[in-house]
Amino acid sequence: MRIVHANRVSTSLKVLVGVLMATVVFTVAANAQPIFVGNFTLAHEVHWGQAVLPAGEYSIRMESVAGPAKIMPASGNWAVYTQAPITADSEKGGAYLTLTVVGNERRVHSMNLPALRKSVIFAPLTKSEREELAKGGQIDKVPVVTAEK
Repeated sequence: MRIVHANRVSTSLKVLVGVLMATVVFTVAANAQPIFVGNFTLAHEVHWGQAVLPAGEYSIRMESVAGPAKIMPASGNWAVYTQAPITADSEKGGAYLTLTVVGNERRVHSMNLPALRKSVIFAPLTKSEREELAKGGQIDKVPVVTAEK
């Protein structure tokens, strides 16, 4: 009888320790700080992936450089999640969104994040597309103001 009782205590202790460890891990993950938070203003309607964002003020939040970004209007009553971007080395200068302008349509292609030494690319352009759009003055930059930590 004592051996069975000892096994029950040992098993109960293992379960309790496991539950406590899982609680700590999930609490830390739930309270993790995003790697990037910023705000920007769109003067015109902009296409971002499949979403169309009307002109206005927005916030952007990224949990990781390789993960999707969450874009929310200042009203905060809806959100858009991007596809996971690819990354490259950042450009010099501040944080900004790079848009292409073709006719009346504006598209987000990337976001420069020099503080993280990365540029996140949501819709890659070929080198020849970049050169042609730059020659025609069809690339625009929208400043992204980073949130204070």
